[in-house]
This record gives sequence, C-alpha cells and structure tokens, in this order.
Amino acid sequence: MRISLLLAADGTISTVSDGAEQFAPTLRPGARIQTIEAMRQVLPLVAAARTQRSAARTILFGAQQWDVTCDLAADGTVFVTLRRGAIDVGLTLAGLELVDVLLSGQPLPRVLLELCRAAEASFPGSTASVVLLGDDGLVHLGAGPRLAPALRELSESLPPSEGRGACSEAIVTKRTVFVSDLTTNPRFVGASDLVTRSGLRSWWSWPIITFSSEVVGAFAVYGPNPGSPLERHTSIMSTLVRFAALAIEHARNERTTKDMLDRYHLVAEASTNVIYDWNLRNNHLEWSPRMKQVFGYDEALSFDWWESCLHAGDRDRVVSALQEALIERRKTWGETYRFRRKNGSWATVIDRGHLLFDDAGIPSRLIGEMSDVSGQHLLQARLALTERLASVGTLAAGVAHEINNPLAWITSNLQFALEELARVKLETAHLSLDEVSDALNDARAGADRVSTIVRDLKVFSRAPDEQTGLVDVRRVLESAVTMARNEIRHRANLERRFDEVPLVKGNEGKLSQVFLNLLINAAHALPEGDVSNQSIVLSTGEDKDGNAVVKVQDTGKGIDAEVLPQIFDPFFTTKPVGQGTGLGLAICHSIVSSLGGSIQVESAPGRGSTFKVTLPRAAVESRKSPVPSLPSVPVPRGVVALIDDEPSVLVALQRLLGPFHEVKTFTEPKLALDALPGLRPDVIFCDVMMPEMSGTEVYHRLRASHPVLAERLVFMTGGAFSESARDFLDQAQRPILDKPFTAEGVRQMANEQVARSRATG
Repeated sequence: MRISLLLAADGTISTVSDGAEQFAPTLRPGARIQTIEAMRQVLPLVAAARTQRSAARTILFGAQQWDVTCDLAADGTVFVTLRRGAIDVGLTLAGLELVDVLLSGQPLPRVLLELCRAAEASFPGSTASVVLLGDDGLVHLGAGPRLAPALRELSESLPPSEGRGACSEAIVTKRTVFVSDLTTNPRFVGASDLVTRSGLRSWWSWPIITFSSEVVGAFAVYGPNPGSPLERHTSIMSTLVRFAALAIEHARNERTTKDMLDRYHLVAEASTNVIYDWNLRNNHLEWSPRMKQVFGYDEALSFDWWESCLHAGDRDRVVSALQEALIERRKTWGETYRFRRKNGSWATVIDRGHLLFDDAGIPSRLIGEMSDVSGQHLLQARLALTERLASVGTLAAGVAHEINNPLAWITSNLQFALEELARVKLETAHLSLDEVSDALNDARAGADRVSTIVRDLKVFSRAPDEQTGLVDVRRVLESAVTMARNEIRHRANLERRFDEVPLVKGNEGKLSQVFLNLLINAAHALPEGDVSNQSIVLSTGEDKDGNAVVKVQDTGKGIDAEVLPQIFDPFFTTKPVGQGTGLGLAICHSIVSSLGGSIQVESAPGRGSTFKVTLPRAAVESRKSPVPSLPSVPVPRGVVALIDDEPSVLVALQRLLGPFHEVKTFTEPKLALDALPGLRPDVIFCDVMMPEMSGTEVYHRLRASHPVLAERLVFMTGGAFSESARDFLDQAQRPILDKPFTAEGVRQMANEQVARSRATG
C-alpha cells in the first residue's frame, strides 16, 4: 500500500490519502509530524540505491521499527518502501527531498523551483515548469529552470483558453491535458518550428487546484519522446501538484496577511487615535506608535500599567465595566475616563474596544482605540460656560437697568436737594443745616457706590462679547476688585500698587473675567478669619518692551512643584471635589493667549503665589484722538422733551433742567410722537428700554416722518440688555446718557444739544 502525505510549512498534515491511519493513527489532517528526523534516515539509502539499484535497512520511525527498501526504477525514479508487518508505505524521492523545503518556509519561487527539479529527476531527459494564474487573469511563468527561451515566451502573459497550449487548457478545464506528440497535435500546428527547435515531443499538464477548489496554475512536464505518462508517473505528479497547490496557497495567505498588517499599520499611523491589541490569553498588550505622540509613552506597556494610569476617581468604574464586558462576552466595550499623560497631566479619553472570541466562544482578544477628546470636552465646557455667562450677562444687564432707573432719580434728586440746600443756607445764614447737608452727602456717596457696583456688573456681563477696543487695565482691575470684594474682605487686606501702564487692545469684559478669576483664586488660597496677617497685592506696570504687566500676589499656602506645570490644563484643580471645575485658569490662559499675551505663575509651598499677566501694548496707530470739546459760549434757553416710562426719572430730570430750559415730559412714547412735531424741541431725551414702545421704534418712526427731530434724539439707558438694542445703539450713532446720571452730565448734554440745534436752525 502506498500513502501520500501533504504537509504544511510547519509540519502540520493538510491532506493524507486513504488508509494512512493504518500506517500510524497520528497521520490525520491537523496532526503534526514530530519524527521528521527519522525520515531523513532514508536519504542515505536513496543515494546508495542510485549506484547499487537497491538498498535496505531497518530504522526507528517514532517508537516502532520499520524495514526500509529503496529501489531504482528504469526511468531513474527511486521508490522507497516502509514495511512493518503487512503494511507497506511507498514514498517517492521527490516527496522526501521536498519536506525540508516546505517545512523551512522558503519563498514561493524557491519551492516551485524545487518542485520542477523533483519532477525532472523523476522523468529523465524531461523539462518541467509551473505557470501561475495572476490577479490580472493572465498566465505567468512561476518556475522553469530548464525551460527553453522559446517555450518561456509561450508561458508568459497569455490569457488561459482551450486550444492554446496544454497548460492554458488545463487551467480553463480544471482537467489534466496530455499531448502525446507535439508534432501532430492540432494545438501546435502553427508552432512546428518551435517544437522542432525545442527537441521536445510530449507535453503533459496538470491543473493546480487548491483545497477550496480554486485553480491557481498548472504543472507541466515536457518529454523528449512521444507518449503519455504511466501510472507511476501520474502518482508522482499527483504528489508534486498537491505540494505546489499548498505552496501557492500558503504564499497567498502570507501575502494577504502581510497586506492586512501593512494596511493596519498605515491605518494606525494615519489615525489620530491610539490603537491597541490586548491578547487576553497571555495578557500581552500592544499599542500603536501614536501612543508616544498623543500621550508621550514609548516603553513596553502592560495592562497593569494602563490600569495604573487611570484617574483614581474613574479607575474602579472603568475596570469593573471592562470585567463585566468580558464576563458577559459582549461584542463591544466603551468608556470615557481620565488618563494620565507621561508629563503628569490628565487627558479625557473615549475608549472603544471590540472583543474577538475563540471557537469555544471565550474572549481571546480586545482590539480598540483610545481617542483624546480633551479639546472637545474643553470646548463643550467653554460653550456651557459661555451660555451661563450669557445668561448671567443678560440677567446682570437687566438688573442694572432696573437698579439704574431708581438710582437715576435718587442721584438727581439728591443733587437737586443739595443745590437747594446750598441756596437756602446762603439766603438764611443764621439757619444751621450742616447735619442735613452731611446726611445728603452720605446718601449721595452711597448712591455713587451702588452706581459703581452696577457699572462693574455691566462690564462683567459683556464677557461673552467678541468686540475689542482700547482698554485701560487699571479700570478693569477696579471692576474686578468691586466684584471680588466680598470674597476678599473676610480673608485678606487688599493692597493696590498701580504704576503707569499702557493701554491694551482687547475685550474689557473678558479681561475682567481673567482678573476676577485670579483675585478669587488668590482669596481662596487664604483661610478665613486672619485678615490682619494675610494680604493680596494687586500691581500694574510695564516690562522692558513697554507691554502692560499685571501681578496678583497672595500670601497663601502656595502650589506644590509637581502640580505646578498642570494648573493651566483643562479640568485640573487642587480644590476639593465640588468646589472647582478645573476650567477657570484654562479659560484665563486661553483669553490672554488670544490677545497675544502670556500668563505665568511663581509659587512654592508656604510662600504664596504670584500670577503675572503680560498684555501687548496697543499699537500707536490704533489709539483714538480725543474728541474736541465745543467752545464755551452762552447757551440760550431751549425746549427739552423727556420720554421715559418711569415718572420719577422724569420728575428728577425736570428739576435739574427746569431752571435752564423749557421741559416737556412724556411717560407714553405714542403721545410723545404725536406732540413732538408741534413742540419742535431742541433735544429729545428718550429711554431705550420701555414696555409699550422702545426707543428704537421711536427713532425709526421719527426718521420716517420727521428726520430732523430724529437727529435731536439723546438716548438714556440703564443697560441695553437685549442684542437688538445693543446693535441699534452701535448703528444709530446717537449720543447716549448712562443712568444713573449726574446733574453736571445731564445739564452739559442738554446745553450742547440745544446749542447745536440753534446753530443749525
């Protein structure tokens, strides 16, 4: 009995012929030949048989003794017979010699070359070749060590078809094609000269078919004599063709695997995410090179290491979720958590993994990617903060408007009372009104204090605006101090050291947000209740380049050196949980950087902290020239119209302006529009925000019907808190009188407008 074995490169049996298990129970597909060295004991007998025609000996094959006989056939083929009891196993020399080539994983051209040589050794005087069916659908020569150049041309870049050569026909039909005489076969009638020059008379072709029934090429033997292959020849070629199919399929799989790995590496390199492959069986974890670029790590990284890099606040949740995914054998797993970079800062990552399972359904690998979404989270947090600031800003502007209305009549009436009191004191010198005067002055000081607070609240409410202009940082610092006073007063003495400082170009509201945050942080670095021994120093000045410099220095507990580089990172905070978002300093850094400036910190434990903000001075060409003042000339008595829905504001203004001008008041804008054309006022003071009709609508109606009167409008506002009102005031370019106003401001505005009106007729 003769048994044929087809071995993979690692020695695993792919296919065996019937009856193999009678030779040895282990000879079955999937088993691995462990005793290949015993086969090599046969090779010296083969060499002896070539010279002596026959040789025999007993060898140890596995744990059993076998009688081996080698016989030389007439055509030069050496047949090897292994005999144990009644079982004979016949192997050709070609099979034994090719075992080493296949098992050593040689490249496909080398394997095909050895297959051709084995075929030529089995058929003395013959020539062998292997052609392959390429991805382009054409036939290409794979190997042919002794093939004549003319025959090489017939085997290269031809479309397979019937009637165009034995190999081409074998590929198309998937059947053997035996041409016994090339000189008489109709397939080669047009190539008689080529056949004569080659000296070959027969052409036998076997299709090479993989185990998936795909034809991948053909194996050909060209003989010097006419005839067809004998049975033993077909047996030999059957083994060689199977070897060729195995080698070609193995090479294809290797190429496919390499292409997949190459694509994987390209994807891993091109991706902005970090890709990982965790072998759950041996706990080996591999990371793509992007790990170094994104998080700074380049050393060997294990699962335990990854777990140690999770933020303490996220670790238990994330690890538990991963374990649950493995236990429940889910296909996917995903979590968002904080991951420590090599520099110690924290990144917010989204981790998505896909589980692979073995044949038993047990998870074997977890392949996934980590995406650093810190920037997105910061953007989302900024958007949320912007929305909150916009809400706070709208609320602040509304509150300012509501407060400024009563403040307007309070301050105006106080001013009027003080003026009247001064007049009475002059007329009745014997009357003592000093205490009344002091009380009124104290009341006015309190009203001024409220006015300052409201003004600073309005500045802060404009933080979300993108409009930039020339900013006096000392003015912004005073606003920030007003807003932070309640946080500071119970913790420290505030010292101002304001030196000359250049104007900067920026957004007043956003800079107020920066300095307010720094002041509150400084206050929070100090414990309550020890005000006399603690201080916050706020200073301004210029650096050597003429830029504006602001320093906020505290005598607090300071910042540890290991966390100092992280304080401007998003979501990093040293405050207890629930007392800080970790966004304040990150947003401050972003605002200052957007203005071309820098923010730095010097700190040490027990020595306090100093935050230094440097802002580039405004370019000379961007500074505005001062508005020239009108020459001082006698102002004639004019007609002043007042429109406001607050009667108390109208009464206060009438008291201030009545002695100098004829004043007409209106609480309803519609009535004012009807009366103004006949009244022909020199100036119209009109509130912007009114319930029935806004100052904007009053202006547009006058522009349509009486444009001259529209040009005499002066708008009064306690804080135009709607976007449309702000846009209107920017576009209308009309004078604005901010509430609460002073007596001097109201009278000056009225006098200037009356003078212009009378000058232009």
